[in-house]
Amino acid sequence: MSYVFYFVVIFLLVLWVEVPFFTPSNMLITRKDPGEELEKWLRTFNWSARMDSTLNSKLPVYKFYSGVLNILLELSRKLGGTYQESLIFLRESLQGDRQFERKMKELIRGVYLQMCLMMLLTWSFIFTAFKLVEIEINFMNLFFIFLWQMMGGGLLPFILNYYRKKYFSEIGALWKILFILKSLSKVPISRSEVFSHAGVQELKLIKQSSLLIIVDKLKDSCHRTLKFGTSYDEDLQYLMEELRFVEKWHCELFEKRLMVIKLLLLSVFFLPSYLAFIFFLLAELRPLL
Repeated sequence: MSYVFYFVVIFLLVLWVEVPFFTPSNMLITRKDPGEELEKWLRTFNWSARMDSTLNSKLPVYKFYSGVLNILLELSRKLGGTYQESLIFLRESLQGDRQFERKMKELIRGVYLQMCLMMLLTWSFIFTAFKLVEIEINFMNLFFIFLWQMMGGGLLPFILNYYRKKYFSEIGALWKILFILKSLSKVPISRSEVFSHAGVQELKLIKQSSLLIIVDKLKDSCHRTLKFGTSYDEDLQYLMEELRFVEKWHCELFEKRLMVIKLLLLSVFFLPSYLAFIFFLLAELRPLL
């Protein structure tokens, strides 16, 4: 009977990874995905309704995209005009971001699946050993094994959050500046106002080494625009392509880090738990030998 239960649990865990909507807990979640909500908002948005003052409050909040849209809506109300081309470009970027997020969710589910399988294997072995060997093992030893495994699983969200901030937080800030600059390139206001709305002064806060070259080029382009009155459109297009390449590289780095994190957690917190029980079991059997 225990083996049937074991295989049923494995089947449910695999199904949870391969078919996310099957997960029973998902039926209890009423909050929709903000990225999906924002994409739906962009599809249904009509520029004729931009003067509605409640529009910003209805805007779904998702990463830097919502901040860009808020600025565009405010400028459209003050200066007039539409930014349809910018919204299309923003929506394309949002779709790519959501694809990456879905891929990351699948990978993270896979990590949790392997952790759960290791825990299931360990505790199945422990309970089977209790049936085969009629000895008593210190309850504190079992509690230590369980606590050690829980600690490994609990560390994963914090580690992932750290690497997300490391690889993507400053990229988001730079994308926000570039999107606003692109959207306001044809607006009949002074370039200094454009740079102020875009938050170009915040470029000095970006310290990530892989972004510094793009930041320096953007500063030089803005400086030439202010000094000589030239257009920054061509430079901006090139910088956006370069940033997209860096972002893709960061995504690949994040995936590799996730694989390393998985191996470390499994080898430090889950495999040793299995070996620890064998050690405790042998320690209890030693006086009987």
